[in-house]
Amino acid sequence: MDVKTAMLERHSIRKFKPDPVPEEMLRELLEAARLAPSGTNQQPWRFIVVKNQEVKEKIQGAAFDKKFLSEAPVLLVCCADLSTYATNTRRRLQELVDAGVFREEEVANYPNADKPMDAETLQGYKPHAMLNVAIATEHIALRAVSLGLGTCWVQLMKAREISKILDLPEHLIVTVLMPVGFPAQSPGMRPRLKLEEIIYKVIE
Repeated sequence: MDVKTAMLERHSIRKFKPDPVPEEMLRELLEAARLAPSGTNQQPWRFIVVKNQEVKEKIQGAAFDKKFLSEAPVLLVCCADLSTYATNTRRRLQELVDAGVFREEEVANYPNADKPMDAETLQGYKPHAMLNVAIATEHIALRAVSLGLGTCWVQLMKAREISKILDLPEHLIVTVLMPVGFPAQSPGMRPRLKLEEIIYKVIE
């Protein structure tokens, strides 16, 4: 299956068959996330793979009782790890220099590259980290289609409550919930804006 076909066939699935997701398929989804691009190659995504029914139901309760979250065989809790920005930035920048992507002078002007990362500074990276997690999560969604699996993006949730349920450290920020399983529905694509409606301006 090519990428365009996967894009066309990806739909938000809210009804799942009870069949378990084979472990090799689950690993393929996480491998797809691992291969995603990220700013300065920080790779801040971390995943909690939830199969336990009781835990899924607790998370469902913290996500406005969306029942499909606990009905899916697997629930991925996709998190942003802010600690990567405290420990990896200088090393990642050097990797870019070594690869010929960055010049040494560009690294010298990189913000916060050598600044001590206290908790307040790290919080400033939250939008950046969560955006990168979203890229990896979409990799999962598209790979799932190619494997005959269904997924659904869920961001309407009480993230702090879910963090407590899972006993997550402060530096892990719950970003997206993604149920995974074999689809028990085929909802089709919802209406999309025309191409002309999403091009705000062309500058030549």
